[in-house]
Amino acid sequence: MKTPKYSWVILLILVASGMINQVDKVIIGLVSVPLMKELHLSPSQWGVIGSSFFWFFTFSSFILGGMADSKNTKKMFVWISFVWLIVQISTPFVTSLSLLMFTRMILGAGEGPAVAISTSLIGKWFPKHRHGIGFGAVLFGATIGPAIASPLLISLITQYGWRSAFIAMGIVGLIVLILWVIFGKESPEEIGLPTVDQDETQSLILSKVTWRQFLPHLFSKNFIFTVLCAGSAYWLLSVQAVWFPAYFTKILHFKAETLKLAVSLPFLFAAISQIGFALLSDRLYHKTGDIRKARINLAGFSTVLSAICLFLANTVNSTGLSILFFTLAPGFGIVILSLAPAMLMDFFSPKNIGKAQGTYVALSSSTSIIAPLVFGYLIQYASNQSKGYHYGFHVTSLGMFMIGLLFWITVRDTNRKHVTIKAEEQVSV
Repeated sequence: MKTPKYSWVILLILVASGMINQVDKVIIGLVSVPLMKELHLSPSQWGVIGSSFFWFFTFSSFILGGMADSKNTKKMFVWISFVWLIVQISTPFVTSLSLLMFTRMILGAGEGPAVAISTSLIGKWFPKHRHGIGFGAVLFGATIGPAIASPLLISLITQYGWRSAFIAMGIVGLIVLILWVIFGKESPEEIGLPTVDQDETQSLILSKVTWRQFLPHLFSKNFIFTVLCAGSAYWLLSVQAVWFPAYFTKILHFKAETLKLAVSLPFLFAAISQIGFALLSDRLYHKTGDIRKARINLAGFSTVLSAICLFLANTVNSTGLSILFFTLAPGFGIVILSLAPAMLMDFFSPKNIGKAQGTYVALSSSTSIIAPLVFGYLIQYASNQSKGYHYGFHVTSLGMFMIGLLFWITVRDTNRKHVTIKAEEQVSV
């Protein structure tokens, strides 16, 4: 089946939304040094701020993400985008730890179901053999957004203070929200196009099952190790968002221009990595119909490689090499987050992908609650802050390495026969 042309309009807006979504997460790290100074926050308190974003993020991923199977996803996307906008506009007015924490909690609640809603929309607009590029494009936006925005926001923060960064993102969010209200569509049927055939006969779970019927499938080894692997990536990405800029500024003593480079390069490489691995994965899936060859091997390999790069970034003495490995580690680590949704589409029925995706995001992203707290504790109570950062990076790299290997070894294609891509679906990537 051919991909409807209007699908690319939907995808383009989802990509723009993904850009805003991720910048909203990392902006707190960009303002960490001046904001900690103004509010007199300790490292452990800053760890709580970084963690608070994910307190409601996890629950809304599970609850609202599951609703994406049955509710109007276009309207859901409007409401969560409106929440993002309100939070960004109100954050410049915070004057205390509690108020800052409250804004991060509300933002997390609004952004929690975004991945599940995007996944549901992609499932409605794109045929199965295009899922990899669909998910990869949204995550491409999530990674290229900070790469573009970080240098601009750092300049704004330097010249006009940390509040200007949130105001700028509020304006951008308003523009994308207006575009979605005008051009966003629930499904191809809304504009008179035929439904995209997802070929559910190969799915492991029948459609329209209840939560009670659905939950036992979440205890499969495939789902558990996919969640663990994605969890290790979320751990690293939360550390990157909350602590990388402060580490570059306080420990490595980077000046403004070097800081811009060190902050933006990891996101730029992650964007290239996302789209490159997504294209490669789709090509392999198109040729083999085997998710292990097309998705699992790539995700396992990239996670292990990410762990090695993070370890090296924390041990080399050269500034150039340190920036290089800090650039490579998140880029390889995030690959699992673009390939996992495509794997879940093989494990579960498209009509239940909201439940699966919402649960997956809720469980895997829960590591983001712990990671900033662990780093904050290690930094504050180590003999000096430099050692605290080193301990945190070593714990992260070791955990990613072990989990990546287990994922790579354990997860298998549970279908007895490989999915055959129909002749009319043969589209070269």
